[in-house]
Amino acid sequence: MAVLLVVLYHARIEPFGYLGVDIFFVISGFLITGLIKTQLEQSRFSFWDFYYRRAKRLLPAAYVVIALTTIAAPFFLSDMGMQEFRNQVLGALTLTGNIVLWFQSDYFGGAAETKPLLHFWSLAVEGQCYLLLPAFLALTPKRWWLTGVSSLLVASAVLCFYVAFRHPSAAFYLLPTRFWEMAIGSLGALLPASSRVAVKVAILRLPALALLLIVPIAPTGLQNPVMDAALVCLATLILLLSPSSNNVAVRGMARIGDISYSLYLIHWPVLVYVRSAWLAEPPAIAIYTAIAFSVVASWALYRFVEEPFRRGVVTSHVRLAPGFVAASVLLGFAPAVDIAATQSKSDFSEIRRINYGLGRACDLTPGSPPHGVPEACQTTKRPKLLVWGDSFAMALVPGLAKTVGEAGLAQLTMSGCLPAIGVAAFSKRAASPYPRAFGEDCIRFNDSVLAILKSRPEIRTVVISSPFDSPVSNDFMLLERRDGAFTEVETSEDGAAEGIKALVEAVRALGRRVVVVAPPPVASFDIADCLERKARGSVMLGRHSDCKIYVSDYRRMRSRTLELLDQVASKADVEVVSYRDFLCDDTTCKTEIDGKFLYRDSGHLSYEGSEIIARKARLAERLIKAAR
Repeated sequence: MAVLLVVLYHARIEPFGYLGVDIFFVISGFLITGLIKTQLEQSRFSFWDFYYRRAKRLLPAAYVVIALTTIAAPFFLSDMGMQEFRNQVLGALTLTGNIVLWFQSDYFGGAAETKPLLHFWSLAVEGQCYLLLPAFLALTPKRWWLTGVSSLLVASAVLCFYVAFRHPSAAFYLLPTRFWEMAIGSLGALLPASSRVAVKVAILRLPALALLLIVPIAPTGLQNPVMDAALVCLATLILLLSPSSNNVAVRGMARIGDISYSLYLIHWPVLVYVRSAWLAEPPAIAIYTAIAFSVVASWALYRFVEEPFRRGVVTSHVRLAPGFVAASVLLGFAPAVDIAATQSKSDFSEIRRINYGLGRACDLTPGSPPHGVPEACQTTKRPKLLVWGDSFAMALVPGLAKTVGEAGLAQLTMSGCLPAIGVAAFSKRAASPYPRAFGEDCIRFNDSVLAILKSRPEIRTVVISSPFDSPVSNDFMLLERRDGAFTEVETSEDGAAEGIKALVEAVRALGRRVVVVAPPPVASFDIADCLERKARGSVMLGRHSDCKIYVSDYRRMRSRTLELLDQVASKADVEVVSYRDFLCDDTTCKTEIDGKFLYRDSGHLSYEGSEIIARKARLAERLIKAAR
């Protein structure tokens, strides 16, 4: 069931199937702890034998999948994707895949759908637990097992709950905040056998099974997913402790299914490459075909790789260990060979580098409001123009800096932070980089920018820019400051427009002029990735293979954002400058000019694109003229 939930989630059929990983962790902790406990009680536990059996059980299938994924990677991944993939392979081979993915999960990292070995993060967490749990049980007196595991469970759960609100990506990927789920299973395996306890568990069996089926379909709806995870973990434990050996659910979870491990390994790279070929979301038939192929391939992997090794095709410890070491070294170098063999004359990594504006230091850190404009974030000591906003504002800066002339420019920007006063957007999704705490930081950041502006009278014109999509998205909430307290409300055009209006009025109250820049047109796919892959001759299918933005698609996708900007223009009496009249005709919008990429990803302008648009559209002059 755990693997099926994950597969359905990755296929976007079941929106909360990620809870399958939580179920998997409980089962893993239960089975491994039970095995170690039995062997220790019988005085036959061996660290060497334990890791030998785990390696023989897990590594052959994993290595085959890594090898096949590596062979296919150059046909589907961009240059940046290949660089990230190389690190994913090294992470998978060294049991640090969760840490690698954590570092790749920042705002400017590639989307999850572009990472073929993303799913190895959970295997890394399990592997790290395998390194620590046996040592704890073997080196700790038996009478302390329950107390020790219980203490670690509580500590991990408290840490998870705390970190999930502030650093959700860390809470999602790292062992200290995930161990409590495996500890629940371990605790179940360590509980003393008691008929009285068994009777109580049997009574809870049906409610637990119902909970396990219902929560992934109809979760609690809380912003923090820890509660949903806790419910499915406890339900899983109850079923594992069921005294009935004929209980189908328990027996099925204990065995996990013959092909489940292979299916888990195979399905995600297949889905990544199918989505990569279609650029946007593939048609349903392609997803269903990918799942069917994954099931068939999983059976083959189980039948011809997993089972032979499990049955002892290689029985010698001396022969197996060097073989795994050699395979690890070869697989570790394989992505570098791919990159060298497919290297293009164009340096796509340079073309698509992150556009921080005047420099990386100008992407200011949440939680540390600026007290002034950093020296690196202004082109002169007394700039007359201020660019204020998020990463889309950053992307404006290179072109404006080259064309604003002696007037000079200052940059105060923070990724993901809507330029507004007293209002911010934060995400409801698990492991998002924008939790509620980010919303509070964003409001404080904008307060600080306003205070800096008050102390810098030479700045006469303020340009604010953002995608303006999060405050009208169903995946987000609005955080409003009311009487000094923060209140959560549903996203709305009215709420966002009032916050932006408050900013415009506050700027004008200081005697400055302000103008709003609408985001550039976007598509349902990564525009720069499409342009790069077209230049490289990669596999591309579907209507988006020409890498054009269709105006009808853009208007449909961003209808609420466009309505919000119309409200802002009306309520705040401010000019909203758009790229559309320069980039678009009635049907399509340009994504490249003279062979130069205008975008570095799905929406941000590249350095070259920013400069091309600023020069050809005379953007600096236009913004200064439109400000009021």
